[in-house]
Formats: sequence, structure tokens, C-alpha cells
Amino acid sequence: MSINLGYFISEAAISFKRNWVMTFGGIATIFLSLLLMGSALLMNSLVNDMVGDIEGRVIIQVWIHDDAEYVDIESLQAILEGHGNVAGVELIGKDEALERFTYMMQDSPQIVEQLRDNPLPRSLEVELVDTQEIDGVVSLIKGSDEILRIADSPDDLDRSVTYGQGIVETLLGATQTARYAGIALVGILALVSLIFINNTIRLAIYARRNELSIMRLVGASNGFIRAPFILEGILQALVGALLAILVLLAVKSFMFPGLQETLAFITFNFTNALMTEIALILLGSGVVIGTLGAIIAMRRYLKI
Repeated sequence: MSINLGYFISEAAISFKRNWVMTFGGIATIFLSLLLMGSALLMNSLVNDMVGDIEGRVIIQVWIHDDAEYVDIESLQAILEGHGNVAGVELIGKDEALERFTYMMQDSPQIVEQLRDNPLPRSLEVELVDTQEIDGVVSLIKGSDEILRIADSPDDLDRSVTYGQGIVETLLGATQTARYAGIALVGILALVSLIFINNTIRLAIYARRNELSIMRLVGASNGFIRAPFILEGILQALVGALLAILVLLAVKSFMFPGLQETLAFITFNFTNALMTEIALILLGSGVVIGTLGAIIAMRRYLKI
């Protein structure tokens, strides 16, 4: 078995040299497609971290007018606390609201100094279990009888019940569009890679046509004849995959630390486990592309 493997590798290496232009083209296209695939996986992880961080900060705020009765506020608070998607409800008083505003405006204290009285309203802050299901909680608030009695703008509940409407949805929509575009581009490059490998194997078969005829005459098995061509396709794909992995590792090592420092408010989970998972996906995808390209070429041009 070891002798056959050595023979197959030797034959694949010889074919590499004979058809180096097509081999280079095949490796280059596989490299580009797998690099794009790996980049998409990294970006998907980055976006998931960003969206998760943003979603973790999304809360519903119910703005309360100054004359609202505590009994109504407590009634709405109890209704919300009984909802399965509500993690907690906190009443923010006027004094606490002013303290928060003062902290936010610490770089512009003159704005706070101009406030003669405390104009900030009370509010209910509603934390969610699942931000994706925020619409159900908002509908519950707006549909309650209490909201009309405590809202600071009962005639316009969209002003009284705020939650950063549309921010997460817009981000998710843009991410989904970019993801689909990336998948389409990866598919196109994978198809081009198959074509290059197909042509490379076809040229290798043509260059060795006399040798293959002799091998058939002496009784060589179909598997023995086909193995070097399959191995050649796999080697092309593995070289392309390894190059893509090296580039991604370089990007992770040299670019993402600066990105993490710039966006310090978001934690990116670019762990070794994630990079190992991406590397295995790229290697597996490369083997599949290389094997398919070789098999397709042999079915068309190697009639055995």
C-alpha cells in the first residue's frame, strides 16, 4: 500500500510540473474561493458578536408623565413581569434619571447647570429575555389600559414606548444581504475552481494517453489508473486551502487586535477553537472541490 501511495504522489507531482499553468490557475481559484469562504465565516462571527452585544443592550422604555398614579404604574409593572419574555422591570425615578443624564453630560456640565428644575420624566425600563420577540411585549404595553393613564404622550404611544426601533432589524437585514451575496460569490468561485481542476486533469490525461493505454493492456485496475488524477485534484485543493488558512491567520494576528482596540465596547470571540473550526471547514471544502473536479474530468475524458 505504501508503494502505491508513493507512486500516486510521484505521478501527481509530475503532472503538476507538466501542466503548471493550469495547476496554478486551479490553486489560485480554489485559494480565492476558500479565502472568501473563510472571510465570510469570520465576518459572520464578528457580526454575531456585534448583534448579540447590541441586542443585549436593547430595552423598552415606557415614559411616564409626572401626574401618573403609582397604582397604575405598579399595575403595568406587574402585567409585564408576568410575561414570559420579560426578564425584569425597573422603575426609574426622576432623581435617578437626572443622575444618569448628569453622568452622560459630564463632558458638557454647562448643559446640566442650565437646568433649573428636573425636567426628566419617570420611566419603566423593561429588559427582555429574547430581543427577537420584542414586538409581543411592545404590543402588550400599548394594548394595556394602564398605558393610556400613565404615558407622557397618550395620544402618540410611539413616543411614550421606545426601544431603538429598527436598529437591530436594519443591522440584521444588511447582514443577511451581505451573507447571501458572499454565498453566491463563493458558489461562483467554487464552480470556476471545478472547471480549472477539470481542465488540469483533462490535460494530464491527454499527456499520458499512451502510458494509460499500455497500463490497460497489462491489466492495471481502474482504481490504480484513476488514483493519481484524484490525488492531483485533492493536492491542488489542499494547497489552495492551506494558503487561504495562512492568510486568515495573518489577518487575525495583525488586523483584529487593532479592531478590538478600536471597538472596545464589543468583545470579539476570535478564539483558537473558532480558527480551528474554520480551518477544518476550508480543508474539507477543498478536498470536496478537488475530488469532484477530478471525478468529473475522468468520467468525461478517461473511458475506463
